[in-house]
Parts: sequence; structure tokens; C-alpha cells
Amino acid sequence: MKLNIIINGSGYSSQSGYSAFRFTQAALSAGHEITQVFFYQDGVSQANELNVPLSDEFNPVEEWASLADSHGVRLLVCISAAERRGVIGAEQQSEFGKSSHNLNSKFEIAGLGLMLDASLSSDRTVTFR
Repeated sequence: MKLNIIINGSGYSSQSGYSAFRFTQAALSAGHEITQVFFYQDGVSQANELNVPLSDEFNPVEEWASLADSHGVRLLVCISAAERRGVIGAEQQSEFGKSSHNLNSKFEIAGLGLMLDASLSSDRTVTFR
């Protein structure tokens, strides 16, 4: 089965990121295909390279990046939601004249059109709020 994952909740003020991560791991282990993981609304905070969780907490940036490496899962971050929340990539850094960027290199900036395309081409879209 082809699954499209959407995450709306913040990495630290909700359980959605951790739940989505565990669901994605289980789906991959069961042989399902993940078309993409799309981080939307407050979910974009999970791509912020500058997050520093406590040593015993779930680290969304590292865990998602590791999953992308090991399974080739695309991690997409909504451009509008990310810019509003201060999560920017190298292109946005240059475009907006900022001194640095904080988007982890395993995540890609994308528009809502890619989320819609994945929803249309997947068997199921699963959203975590």
C-alpha cells in the first residue's frame, strides 16, 4: 500500500511527530511504501536543525533524517508554514537576506501542490495533528 503522511503538530508540544514517526517505521517494516512525509503548520518545527531536545527526549530532526537515509523517504516541509515559523533553507536565507538557515539538509522545502499530488497518487493519506 502507498501511504502519504502529513504531520501538523509541533515536535515538542504534541505527540503527533513521535506518533507519525513510529507509524511510518511500522508501515515500512510491514512492506508499505511511503510516498512522502509532509510537514505542515506547526509540524515544520520538526525540520529545525537548531532544536536541542533533552538527551532522553525524542529528537525529531535526527530521527526523521535517519529514516530518510535508511529508507529513502522524502521529507517535505511546507514553504509558507516554514517561513512563518522561522524555518528556512539556504535559498530562503539568500532570498530574505538572513544570516543563516536552520532547515536540516535531509528535509526539502515544497509547496502544497506536492502534498496534493501525493494524496492523489497514494492509496491512503494519514494525518497526525
